[in-house]
Amino acid sequence: MTQVNIPQEFTDAEHVHVLGATISITADSETTDGEYLVLDMLVPPAFENGLHTHDPSEVFHVIDGEIRLHVDGDDRILSAGMTGHVSGGEVHGVANAGDNVARVVAVMTPGGSEGFFREVGRPSEDRSLPEPMEPTEEMLESVFAIGETYGFEFLGPLPEQTA
Repeated sequence: MTQVNIPQEFTDAEHVHVLGATISITADSETTDGEYLVLDMLVPPAFENGLHTHDPSEVFHVIDGEIRLHVDGDDRILSAGMTGHVSGGEVHGVANAGDNVARVVAVMTPGGSEGFFREVGRPSEDRSLPEPMEPTEEMLESVFAIGETYGFEFLGPLPEQTA
């Protein structure tokens, strides 16, 4: 028998602040039988998540603003309505490419990485952005260590933009 999942209301999503961005977990591996993780992200200007790898594949769909998607040495600027894909294991990173907050929906498959975002983030009651911040070395070391337990490998900052 096919199971039909009732979509979770966005107001019931779990919101976390991660290094200056707000990530709303709208579907996780528990609610999707492990198939995927859906993140609705508010990405402030100047934010970047650095070069990294992880086993899940990832799709980024830009709702508002612009992001720079760097994949395996190549850059693409994605604006509202555009989508980019990263295969599992590929070196990649994302940065806000504009002067305004970007809204990006990311889907990771298979699911299971939500624990990483929950552990590195600070819970938030709503989707507001935290105060702008410059991550400290101690904060980054903690993110890297937690990431290792979820199969994330962090490789440093994004290189200079090529496109």
